Amino acid sequence: MISNIADSLRDGEVWIVGSDPTLDGYPDDFLSDKIAITLHLAYLKFPLATYTYLSEYDRAQYLLEASKEYHTAQILSSLPHYGKSTKETINILKDCTSVVFHKKRNYLPTGIRGEVRQGYTTWKVKRTIERKSTVWGGHGSCLHTCIYAALFLGAKKIHVIGAGHSLVPGTSQDHFKAADDIHQNMRVGDTFFDAKIVYPVIMQTIALKEACEANGIPFYWHARYTPTMDSYVTVSDDKLEELRRNSRRSIPIVKKLYRFLWKRPITYLFHSWR
Repeated sequence: MISNIADSLRDGEVWIVGSDPTLDGYPDDFLSDKIAITLHLAYLKFPLATYTYLSEYDRAQYLLEASKEYHTAQILSSLPHYGKSTKETINILKDCTSVVFHKKRNYLPTGIRGEVRQGYTTWKVKRTIERKSTVWGGHGSCLHTCIYAALFLGAKKIHVIGAGHSLVPGTSQDHFKAADDIHQNMRVGDTFFDAKIVYPVIMQTIALKEACEANGIPFYWHARYTPTMDSYVTVSDDKLEELRRNSRRSIPIVKKLYRFLWKRPITYLFHSWR
C-alpha cells in the first residue's frame, strides 16, 4: 500500500500529466529532468516518467495489452478502479512487477456527485500532507486522486499539465493525437465538452488548487507548453456559472432526500478519520 512508500517524493517538485490535446505541444524529453506522474493514456507520450497512475480499468487493460514495457513501469493505482471490485482490480494488475495501491472512494468529500466543498477539501489536503488520511476521492477525474497521492508521498510543489478540462482555447478534442481515438473507442459520447461531466471536475480541481496553496503547497495549473512555462489555466466566474446551469440534473425528490439526509452525513462521519 501507499503508506509503504510515503517518503518516496519527499520535498519533491512533482509534475502530474494528463492527456488533453495540449500534450502534443510538449517536447518528448520534457520530463527527463523532472519527478512526474502520468495519468493513464499520458503514458503513451511519456513512458519514462517516474510513476504512471491508474484508476480506470479500461485504460489499464489497454495499456497492458499495448505495451510490454508497461508491465514493468512504476504504477500507482487506486483500489478499486472505477466500476470494479477490489479483487477485480488486483487481478487486472497481477502481472505487473511494481504496483502501489491507495484506497479510493468515488465522489468525496460528501459522496454526492458534483458537490464540492472548499472547507472540507482544504482540511482533507492538510490531513493528507500530515499522512493522517489515506482514502481519497475525486469528482470525475483521476487527476484528483493522483494529487492526493502525490501530497501523501511528500510533494512540496505541484505542477499540472495536459489537464485543461476543455478550458484551454484552441482545443477541440478530449485527448492528444496518439490517445484520442483510443478514448473515443472506449467511451462513446463521454467528453469533457459536456457540462454535466466537466463542471464537477473543474470545481474539484479549483478546490484542490486552493487547498494546496492554503496548506503551503504551490500549485501551478499549466495551460500549454511555452519555453518559460508561464501559461496557466483560467476560468471566469461567468463561465463557471454557465457550466453550473448547463450541468443541472433532474433528480427525483426521494433520491434527493436520501442523499442529503442519509448519504451525505454518513459519508462525512466515515471519512472524518480516514
